[in-house]
Amino acid sequence: MAKKIKLNDFLLDIHTEPFPARFVPPALDQLQLNASKWLAGKIEHGDIAVAGTLRHLILTVKGVASKGLDKTERFKGPKVGAPAPALEGFARKYGLEASALIPEGGVLYAEVHSKGEAAPALLAAMIPELMKSLQFPKFMTWEESGFKFGRPLRAITALLGDKVVAVTVAGVKSGRAVYGHPVLAKAPQNLKDPAKHAVVLRQGLVIADPEERRQYLLKALAQATKPTGGVTEPDEALIDETVFMVEHPVPVLGKLRDAHMVLPAELLKLVMKKQLKFFPVVTKSGLLHPYFVGVRDGLSSGNELVREGYQRVLEARFNDAAFFVGRDAASTLESKLPLLERVTYQKALGSMSQKAARVSELSSWICERLRQTAPVDEQAVARAAKLAYADLVTDVVKEFPELQGHMGGVYARKDGESEKVALAVEQFYYPVAAKSPAPATAEGAVVSLAGKLDSLAGCFAAGMIPTGSADPYALRRQALGAIRIVLEKQLPLDLDEAIARALALQPVATPEPAKLAAQLADFVWGRAQSLFEDMSFAVDEVRSVRAGALKNFPDAFLRLAALRAVRRDPAFDSLAAAFKRASNILKQARSEDGAAPERALLRDQADFDLYDALVAAEGSANDRIVRGDFEGGLKTLVSVKPHLDAFFEKVMVMVEDEALKRQRLALLSKLVRAFRRVADLSELQASAS
Repeated sequence: MAKKIKLNDFLLDIHTEPFPARFVPPALDQLQLNASKWLAGKIEHGDIAVAGTLRHLILTVKGVASKGLDKTERFKGPKVGAPAPALEGFARKYGLEASALIPEGGVLYAEVHSKGEAAPALLAAMIPELMKSLQFPKFMTWEESGFKFGRPLRAITALLGDKVVAVTVAGVKSGRAVYGHPVLAKAPQNLKDPAKHAVVLRQGLVIADPEERRQYLLKALAQATKPTGGVTEPDEALIDETVFMVEHPVPVLGKLRDAHMVLPAELLKLVMKKQLKFFPVVTKSGLLHPYFVGVRDGLSSGNELVREGYQRVLEARFNDAAFFVGRDAASTLESKLPLLERVTYQKALGSMSQKAARVSELSSWICERLRQTAPVDEQAVARAAKLAYADLVTDVVKEFPELQGHMGGVYARKDGESEKVALAVEQFYYPVAAKSPAPATAEGAVVSLAGKLDSLAGCFAAGMIPTGSADPYALRRQALGAIRIVLEKQLPLDLDEAIARALALQPVATPEPAKLAAQLADFVWGRAQSLFEDMSFAVDEVRSVRAGALKNFPDAFLRLAALRAVRRDPAFDSLAAAFKRASNILKQARSEDGAAPERALLRDQADFDLYDALVAAEGSANDRIVRGDFEGGLKTLVSVKPHLDAFFEKVMVMVEDEALKRQRLALLSKLVRAFRRVADLSELQASAS
């Protein structure tokens, strides 16, 4: 009977000086991945898991075998028949006799068998390599060996079962001591069982598991705000950051002074969240409550003193904010416009004043194009475009750039501008992220779209085009924002034409404007394609509506939705295959000139049947398509399928009779053009069976 291999759990707890919160999650991901890679093929083990705080990076490996895996390695050597000294030297390198070399394919190999190392030795070798492999945004060196890490080491807890895995890194020897909270915990505790590690840390006021710490924080925040009748404002980024800023979160509720509540709510919330990492308290409807929650680390005793300290610091910041608002309010937004001449947008593209002028002109141009189909308040658009960048020179926005746009709206209302203008200025930068809202009004949408198109056109004209993952001017976000605005506000605007107009307004001369416009249109389409794929449309479906998509982007979405709906028909794949065949015949014949077929010049019954069915279907489909019923139009066109099948079965297109061939090619061309008003079916792949 085979001897049962003993299994032990392994624990590694790297205890350090406090990390910045943003350092920890990537380090834990690397720790798990790199440990998995290092152990693979070396020793049998169970699940690998990580946990951690700002002071602890923790790795656990379940069920580690007592010894590593035996290994056989083969090393390529000289060719068969090589001189004896070469053979002997190669064999000696691996501790073998020349006669032990194995011939294979005319080459000799050394086959080396090695026994697996004991688990403690393997893990002792892994620990320093694993620690060296971790990458941090910044490194520190603090002792004479020159070891680099994100923060100085304080202790290394390394156990395999109840035994210490002996290792020394940067002068720190491993042991079984476990260190809790640096101020509030008692002396370090000696650990005998890796399974008890989390419990021992918890006794030392350290919640090691980030998800457990997160849930503890959320429950504690809800409990802290309960007396106010409000809740902390949802902010996943702040929650994530707080989880790695503290080891044992204890919320402390504080109150805002009434004098500060007259300041803009977004300004108050930004000061709380960005500067002090406090959670604003809001009503169930989202309005700011006169409360906040700060999160301390450790015990909950002495919270009254902590609360007083939090409030003093916050009031000082609010007093600064009030001073900035007061200075800004002393003059109107319009009076600040000359200051934009001193602000450089980009060296090749001029000042912010010049950019504002381009956005104003482009906004007016867009209004003209929409005048017949989607009219907007052109006076409000012109006024909002003029004021859109004015808040960039205000004291509040200089201090808090995140409030650009929002403070413009606040100051516009203060100046007596109409709500249409104020809201358009406030939402000028919308959408600010992939899932955030677009401008609420048509006027705001036009001005925001003009700003985004100008930024895209300017950067492309100046040669600042994103490459790979690099996108320093956030042009992908700008392009996505532009297409979202056009789609969500249902603006029937020709984006190809708008891109060309935006490029024409730039101060940078472009030698091939048409080529650059096509390049920018492709870039914008790339974001549209990503948007559609996020909506669960198939890649081939998206490709099929590319032609003309930017001419009317809302229609492109409707065409795509129609295709997906009709594609569910089991017979659709065979139709797409027949369509692709028709497209290929036209390509090979180089005959897509748009000439109309003449029924009288056709010959066979299959010709006549397809012609008649196509004429009837196309007329009905066109009526539906004009009304925006692309699904109905496509279903009508699909009705020609039996006649198309019969056509391909009974007639030859590429006949010697040139006149008849031209007519049949014209018939196929008419069919292809009719379908392409909705989608190019030749782009579709057959569905998986």
